[in-house]
Amino acid sequence: MGEELTYFSMAENDYQYLSEDVARGRVGNLICYSAQNICERYLKHVIAEYTDPSVDTTTILRSHSLRTLLRFLKTYLPDFIIDLNIVSKADGYYFTARYPGVDAYNVDKSDVDQCWEAVTYTRECVIDYMKQNSGEEESSDR
Repeated sequence: MGEELTYFSMAENDYQYLSEDVARGRVGNLICYSAQNICERYLKHVIAEYTDPSVDTTTILRSHSLRTLLRFLKTYLPDFIIDLNIVSKADGYYFTARYPGVDAYNVDKSDVDQCWEAVTYTRECVIDYMKQNSGEEESSDR
């Protein structure tokens, strides 16, 4: 069989893909809403793997709000250290950069830069937390 799919492995897969676009200087809505989704998956990995099993995580794992995920983490995993101000730079693109509507817009390089900062920072925080809380280190291209 293949590799077990986890929130972390899926985030890493998308991270590798998106890093190529960012390195090439591409700007597009796909980058920003993918960045938000990558941050979500990294945070959801921490929630799914490290939250006490007695806590129901069903609803939180369905959230697309980085702020909501971070509030959950602050409450249930206060030893997970991450700066809301950096991560929240990627919040809100899930709908505004994907679908037309009142709040929709096309992103610019500033949006891409902020989102990429959020992704790389979130990834680093999650990998550090995993190393601190596991005898086994997840593989990553750090």
